[in-house]
This record gives sequence, C-alpha cells and structure tokens, in this order.
Amino acid sequence: MTPVTATTPSTASRTTPSTAPSTAPNTTTAPAHRDGSGHPALDGAPVAHLTDTLREALLGLAARLDPAGTAAEPDWAVCTALRLVVAGAYDTAEPGEEPGLLYVTPPVAELGSRPVWLERTRPGGPITARFPADRC
Repeated sequence: MTPVTATTPSTASRTTPSTAPSTAPNTTTAPAHRDGSGHPALDGAPVAHLTDTLREALLGLAARLDPAGTAAEPDWAVCTALRLVVAGAYDTAEPGEEPGLLYVTPPVAELGSRPVWLERTRPGGPITARFPADRC
C-alpha cells in the first residue's frame, strides 16, 4: 500500500514553537497502516499524519531493527517504529493550558538524538508526528 502525501496548510494561523524553521519540508504523510487502537501515551488517540522527514527516519530505524520485515512491508515497519517511539511521549500542557495539544518524546538516539513532537492544532483534532524542525 502506498502512503498518501498531501500539502498541509500554512502554520501562520496557529502558534508553533519558535524552534521550527521556515525552510523545512511542508508535506505530511498519512500512515498507510493505521493503528486503530491508538497510542496509550496519547490518551488512546491515533497518529493521523507523519512529516516526510520523520517517516524516512522511522523507516531507517525499522530497517536496522528488522531489515527483512521492513523490505517486505515498509509502511507496517514505519508504523511499528512509530509505536515504539511514541510510547515515551508525554503531554507538555502546564496548569491552565489545554491538555492534549502537544506531546513530546525524550530525544531518540536512533533518530539523531531528536525528540518527536505529536501535535494537534485543536482539541480532539488529528495528531501529526514530526521533528521539532519540521514544518507542517
């Protein structure tokens, strides 16, 4: 199954952390193999989109963990690697802030010692997984 790629809207209408550069790719990929059960660390919510940069890094991680499985089913392997990474995510909301808008993982050595951000633009909205430097 081939993942769906779409251009995302501008981030000008929402607040994003100041570390996101304007030169990063502006595409996201919908995971081809959705995890219907969602992610426990995300209060049971599924990840709806991945940035292309994160998808490629997860594909590399999956290939190191299971080369044959990744070659046979790359989309499944990416989703499996994402599930492993997301297990360490935590909600960044502070007291008085809306919970569930930004989850962050600790830096992941296998992904270049970068954390993964799992972000919603609105409460209950779809979650996009990305590196802090990715724009979506």
